[in-house]
Amino acid sequence: MSSVAFGLVLALGASVALNAGFVLQHAGAAHAPAITPRHPLATVRGLLRSPAWAAGAVAGFGGWGLHVAALSHAPLSLVQAFVAGGLALTVPMAALALGHGAGPAEKRAALAMVVALVLLSLGLRGGSRAAAFDPAVLAAYVAALALAAAALCAAVRGTRRPAALGVAGGLLYGAADLAIKALTGEHGFTHVLGSPWLPVAGAFTIGAFFAFQRALQTGGAVVVIALMTAATNVGSIAGGFAVFGDSPGPGPSLAAVHVLGFALVVASAWRLAPSQAALTAAAA
Repeated sequence: MSSVAFGLVLALGASVALNAGFVLQHAGAAHAPAITPRHPLATVRGLLRSPAWAAGAVAGFGGWGLHVAALSHAPLSLVQAFVAGGLALTVPMAALALGHGAGPAEKRAALAMVVALVLLSLGLRGGSRAAAFDPAVLAAYVAALALAAAALCAAVRGTRRPAALGVAGGLLYGAADLAIKALTGEHGFTHVLGSPWLPVAGAFTIGAFFAFQRALQTGGAVVVIALMTAATNVGSIAGGFAVFGDSPGPGPSLAAVHVLGFALVVASAWRLAPSQAALTAAAA
């Protein structure tokens, strides 16, 4: 198995763990004190009192670790596509473990996701992809994502606020993914600790955590998870092309196939959000 293929297998494992974590965190956050960045320690203590949220946090950290490992082996755009592709597994998970019957639209979306991953797997080349990038371009890109997230958090109120927080969380998670990808190009623990991208990744991850957890606490799981996932996918996949020079595929024919695969991933991930909501309801 090539390094890139191994990275994509890790990405699928990360997706299963991350989605399980989202489900459990939503169930646990519903009965926790109000989540606010003004009181971070009190917020975390309140969440940890919920066994469901604590279990979700463990699953989420495991998925995050697999995600980081995947980024060290494969291009960012492909890793994020395969992380999103793990949503196809939520249909059989819900049907077998929780008795949730998948509808025709969900089955079609799951099949489309599988087709998308097959298309993206065509023409994979062996070897690890180094994180070659222009620091100025990366800084400008993540700053744009952060500004968009901040604008959503500041401007949107009322019934649309949970959806806005979901999008903001997704944009910040995407920015963190880009910073983490930059860190995979560092050699040695000392270089990672001294990299400016380490605090950037940490700050965006913390910001995304508060935005997404508050959105889950106050909004519907279907909308929040779908918007967060879509924002993360679009921000990360586009960043892979714009910042790290990912290419759709060698040659125009394979490039067209890969572009179709990316489009199917984003569309299918959006449609499979109800399956995540079914898992959430069962967990709650």
